[in-house]
Amino acid sequence: MARDILIVDDEADIRMLIAGVLGDEGFITREAANSDETLDALRQRCPSLIILDIWLQNSTLDGMQILDVIQ
Repeated sequence: MARDILIVDDEADIRMLIAGVLGDEGFITREAANSDETLDALRQRCPSLIILDIWLQNSTLDGMQILDVIQ
C-alpha cells in the first residue's frame, strides 16, 4: 500500500496539523502552500493521495484549477 500524501493548504498550521496526524499513522507527507509548490511536488513524484484546499491565497491557481491541471 502506497503511503505518500501531498497536503496543499495556504495555512501552515493546517498543513502541520494534518501532517502530524498522518505521520503518527505511518504516512509519508509532503506539503505545498500554493499552486506553484503543488505542481513542482507533482513533477517530482506523484502522490497516492492529495489533500487539497479549494481557496488558496497568494496562489496563481485555486484548488479547482489545480484539479483541472492534474486531470
